[in-house]
Amino acid sequence: MTLERTEAALDARLGGVSLQAQVIGGRGPIRLYLYVNGDLMESWSEPSGRFELSADDHGAGPHAVTARAVDAQGRWAGASMVIGSTGVEAASNE
Repeated sequence: MTLERTEAALDARLGGVSLQAQVIGGRGPIRLYLYVNGDLMESWSEPSGRFELSADDHGAGPHAVTARAVDAQGRWAGASMVIGSTGVEAASNE
C-alpha cells in the first residue's frame, strides 16, 4: 500500500494537498479508506483513490493522514503521513 503526495506545484497555488492512495496485491474486492486526523473522509471500492486535502476545510496543519485497505479475505494494510502547512512533514508506512 502506498500513500503519496501528487501535484506539488498545484498544491502550492491552491493551498491544499493532493494525495494518491494505492493498494498493490490483495484479493478483490478491495475497500480503501482515507482518514484525516482520525476522521473518515473518503472510501473507495477500488484499489486506488485520490483525495484533495484543503486548508479551507481542515484548517492550518499539521494533519495526520492515514490510508487503510481491506481485501476480500480480511487482510489489511495501511500507510500514514503528517501534512503540515509546508507540505509533507514526515511519512511512515505501517
